[in-house]
Amino acid sequence: MANRLLSSIMENEHNLIDPRVSITIRWIALAGQLATVLLVHFGLGFVLPLEPLLGIIAIGLLLNLWQTSLNRHGLQLTRIPILIVLSFDVIQLAALLYFAGGLLNPFSILFLAPVVVSAAILDVFSTITLVVVVTICASLLTIYHLPLPWSDSGLVVPALYQFGLWIALIISATFMAYYVFWLASKSRKTFEMLGTTKLMLASERQVIALGSLATVAAHKLGSPLTTIKLISDDLLDHLKYSSIQEEDLLILKTEIQRCQVILSELDSDAKKTNRELDILMPAVMAMQTMLADQTESLTVEIKWKVENSSAEMQPEIAQTPELSYALEAILENANDFAKSKIIIHISWDNEMLYIKIMDDGPGYPPSILANIGQPENSARIGRDGHRGLGLFLVQSFVRQLNGSAVFRNQKSYGATVEMKIPIESLV
Repeated sequence: MANRLLSSIMENEHNLIDPRVSITIRWIALAGQLATVLLVHFGLGFVLPLEPLLGIIAIGLLLNLWQTSLNRHGLQLTRIPILIVLSFDVIQLAALLYFAGGLLNPFSILFLAPVVVSAAILDVFSTITLVVVVTICASLLTIYHLPLPWSDSGLVVPALYQFGLWIALIISATFMAYYVFWLASKSRKTFEMLGTTKLMLASERQVIALGSLATVAAHKLGSPLTTIKLISDDLLDHLKYSSIQEEDLLILKTEIQRCQVILSELDSDAKKTNRELDILMPAVMAMQTMLADQTESLTVEIKWKVENSSAEMQPEIAQTPELSYALEAILENANDFAKSKIIIHISWDNEMLYIKIMDDGPGYPPSILANIGQPENSARIGRDGHRGLGLFLVQSFVRQLNGSAVFRNQKSYGATVEMKIPIESLV
């Protein structure tokens, strides 16, 4: 259910886009366009067709005022309206450039801005569509445009140079669209995985909180139920009732006993659920308890090695969900690749707990080590339901404990995960 909730949240966040970003960008663009036109015409002395240029800027101003009014009513735009608005930005810029030299105008580079915005917040289809719009507008501007007011005859350049400008603009738009979209996609996936991690821990914390509440309820209700039971027993022993009244008291006594059994079971289950928060135990025992169920299902041998410190006593820690999930993920991954055994080495000092998990498998491929900490980083993605999240989640869990995790290959053979976690984060 948590995964479905996360997917729904991510889908809604991706479909509904805050228009304030595009509104702000367009205000800046319109202000820059107006300032540039006025500066070039009045400041630098180049004669520009002011009426059509100012008219085109005014159309952009009206569009932004309309979008601002929608934003005041709390409306959010979906992908299609955003794509239409960005396409308008491209067409408006093309209209301005038509009256000011076409692609020879240095500001033709601004065609890239809407493409970058689309790649960052929209999907692949929308970005490709916008690149096509830019290509069409740039192609028309290479043929149809008024001369750049460089001199009386305008700025004349060879046709080959104009073609080079067109090629450079299209290649830049395509490359930047792909690169920005790739970065945005990675960022969204990382955010989704972090959301998954938070939901897992929140769910565990909620279960523990409910267990604590159940424990309190069992203790608080136990006393009044005992009192009611004693009174009902006393009534049965000392008072004379009709058969109907006696039957009612017997039913009442039976129901009280049922309530006591239920509260007893509830209290027992709650204590079992809360044992990782309620009890501090030696670090080795805590980790063995957390991994007890999993180690029984592993197909390889588990060896525990403890480096005793004569100066420091073994720290006592709680069975925190973060450490439990991290250890389980590492063991599950190691079990898939180990040949015969997995070694869990534990040591400590007065501040840190050191955990090293080694297997005798082939080790991590270089491509996996190069992308440690990234989601979808696995040689088994798509096989047997693997999503490539194991190492990513391990690092996320360890970081939430203010610790660090290092993944490397041993000199001889096998993979190693070394974790260093502050003891104070585990109590």
